[in-house]
This record gives sequence, structure tokens and C-alpha cells, in this order.
Amino acid sequence: MTEAAGGDGGPAALAWRAALEAWALPPAILAQAPADPWRLPVEPFLAVAGAPLTISHRRALEALPPGGRVLDVGAGGGAMSRPLADAGAHVVAVDTAEEMLAASGAATTVLGRWPDVAPVAGTADVVVCGHVLYNCPDLPAFVRALSAAALGRVVVEITDLHPRVSEEDQALWRHFWQLERPRGPGWEDAVAVVRELGIRPAVERWERRRSFHFHSRDDLVAGFRRRLCLPADRDREILEVLAPWLVHEEGRWVITGRARGIVTLWWDTGSQERTGLGV
Repeated sequence: MTEAAGGDGGPAALAWRAALEAWALPPAILAQAPADPWRLPVEPFLAVAGAPLTISHRRALEALPPGGRVLDVGAGGGAMSRPLADAGAHVVAVDTAEEMLAASGAATTVLGRWPDVAPVAGTADVVVCGHVLYNCPDLPAFVRALSAAALGRVVVEITDLHPRVSEEDQALWRHFWQLERPRGPGWEDAVAVVRELGIRPAVERWERRRSFHFHSRDDLVAGFRRRLCLPADRDREILEVLAPWLVHEEGRWVITGRARGIVTLWWDTGSQERTGLGV
């Protein structure tokens, strides 16, 4: 999605950067990768029509004035901002992938990396950012720019752990590469960085069913093949390893398992204190 460049911050920010750097793949694996393993498929990030509002949506809606402007940073398929557009907001979507922007449904789109394109995106009553922080080594710069763009409130949603921490991912990397993947960072590390910037975010924890879904099984396998830096002739083997987690339901192929912990961070920028509910 998006990623901040540069580097500054205190101990929490440095620890965050180091934890993300631990996810780097060995050069020998990258050298023979047929495609970029970090490129994300669009389909799992599409907003689902009729999906219930989440805590993140509610926190954004309660700060949104009638006909207000929303900035969706790392918009993906618009899951964070579509309900806000349905409420009458003008949504500006920022993403590094043209195909994501095309799927976002936003009224205005900005192609580029946050915070580099922040001057182009401008300000908004509410700034939302869903499932992007784990792509940001320089989290202080990224968060500062979110706050600077928000006239009223920032709402950030992340998983409780790095999104690639899962049983099936660990099983796949062990099987194909005999490689153990990292386990961090997590939401508490993100909060520590935000607090280091003098912001006291509200922290609300909740759960939703963890699923990674595609309409085509071949597309699902292709996503894992790319992630694993493998050629197409390993698809059958990928399916065999994924079998314990692969389910076909409601016309979709789903990687499922335990409920995924989600954390909503939010803070208001209109007051001197810039605090939410606190933790």
C-alpha cells in the first residue's frame, strides 16, 4: 500500500523499524522470485457491499460533518472509506497502486506514497488509514502527516499482529524454504510510537473473522505463490500445504482460522491535547 521514507524518532520508533526490517527476505530467495513478493492483490481489499459498520467506521462517522471531506491514506479497495462516502462525504483516496485506486470508489484519487503526496492530497475533516502502518518503517513521519492533514480526527485501523503472522504462512515458509518468519511488531508497538510523538490515541480492540478470500482458487494460490517467491509449477504443492486452512463457502475460496484481533486507534486534532479516550 503506502510506506513512509526517511528515519527519525525515539526508542519506540527505532524498535518499530528494526522489527519491520526483520521481515526482509534473504537475497538468495529474492534473486529467483518470478514477481515482486510484496505486491498485494486487489480482491481481498475490496469493500464488501452491505458489510456491517465497524468501530473504525463509527469513530470516523461521528467526527464527520455533513458533506465533509475524508482522506483515505493507503485506501486499497475502499473498505475504510466507502461507508463514509455512502454518508455523503467527499472521499480522497491515496495509494501507490493504480489498480487499488481504481477499485476504491473514491471521488478523487491521488497516486503516490504517503507522506510524499500529502501536499497534493490536502486536508480533510477526517483522515482514515486502514491496515497500512505495518508497511511504514518511518512511522513517526507517517503519523505526523496524518495528523497534519486532519482538521478534526484521525482514525487508524490495524491488526493486532503483523498481518503476515499466521499459521498458514509459517507452514508455507517452513515447507518451501525452511525459514522461520518474524512474529512482530504488534499493535502495542505502534501505540508506543504514536505516544512518543505526544499523541495519546484512543485504543479500541475488537475482533472479526479472519479471512483471506478470492472468487477463484487459482487466484488465491497465485497470491501465495507470489508471496513465497515460487514459480507456477509449485501451485499443487502450495494447495496441499494450505489444505487445513482452505475453505470454499458462499462462492468464495477462503483462508480461514481464528478470529483476527483488530485495533482501532483514533485521536482528535482540533484541541491542544489531541487525545482520544486514552488507554
